Amino acid sequence: MKTQIRSDSEVFNQWADKVQKILSQVPLISANGHMPLEYGDDEWQSTMKRLQQLPMRFADVPIYPINETIANKLIEDQLEGANDKPDY
Repeated sequence: MKTQIRSDSEVFNQWADKVQKILSQVPLISANGHMPLEYGDDEWQSTMKRLQQLPMRFADVPIYPINETIANKLIEDQLEGANDKPDY
C-alpha cells in the first residue's frame, strides 16, 4: 500500500522523491544473467552508492542520512515489494 507523503518540508519532499526514483529503477534480475539481483551484483552496489550519496540540503549544507545498512535494507525491501506484486 502506498503512503502519500504529507509534509510541508520542501527539503524532505525533494529528497524522498529522489529516493523513490532511485529505488524504482532497481532491476529484479542482474544484468549478468537471469538470476535474481543479489548484494554482490553491480546494480545493487551502484544503487547503494547512489542512495548513500543522496543529500538533504539545508541552506546549502548537505546531510547524508542514508548509510550502507539503510541503503541495503531499502533495496531488499524494494525487491521484496516488487516480487510481492501480483502479475497481471
